[in-house]
Amino acid sequence: MKTFLLVTLACGVTYLCPCLRADEEIKYPSPDGRFALRITQPKDDEYHPTVELIEKDSGKVMVTLHSASDTELFDPSESVLVWSADSKSVAYGFQDSPPGVRVVSRGAVVCFWNGSGFDKGFLPENLPVPETKFPNKKGGYEKSYGGGVKPLRWSKSGDLELYSEDEVMLRGKTYTGVLQFTISFDAQHHASVKEIGKTKTEVSK
Repeated sequence: MKTFLLVTLACGVTYLCPCLRADEEIKYPSPDGRFALRITQPKDDEYHPTVELIEKDSGKVMVTLHSASDTELFDPSESVLVWSADSKSVAYGFQDSPPGVRVVSRGAVVCFWNGSGFDKGFLPENLPVPETKFPNKKGGYEKSYGGGVKPLRWSKSGDLELYSEDEVMLRGKTYTGVLQFTISFDAQHHASVKEIGKTKTEVSK
């Protein structure tokens, strides 16, 4: 009887395990192939994933970028890594508004290789915002749908180019202001705005 119970319990554990597993996705490898982004998404909570910068071969976590314990809902499908050519600098772009939510909020974090791991850095607080151009707003109600920044590329000089967006609805039309700007970093990886492009306004119904 004891043997039978043990076998039954073991089979029960084996049967339940697949239900508890999380989906794991690895993408955006570094140019040298050593590092990548890993997204681990619990099956029972798709909007609270863990997002990590890892060493591909060992699976070692270099930096945790988003934790499953974070209270904010989060859309992992919008996560992106932008690597420098030497794999020593990386920018992480994310959207912390979940799918189905109309108001979009985007952000970015940078990380730098220190010889044995990556140190997380941050962009300046007051980043450039598009100066969206509207027609005469008289008689209309302006409603913001959010925006934010997204990393685009690293230059050979070590600067980071980003895209900034601001979306507003007015009188049934959506006005999206976009601009590109550049962030430079000093020897201690302190960030400052270097160049700001001109705003382009896109209009759609």
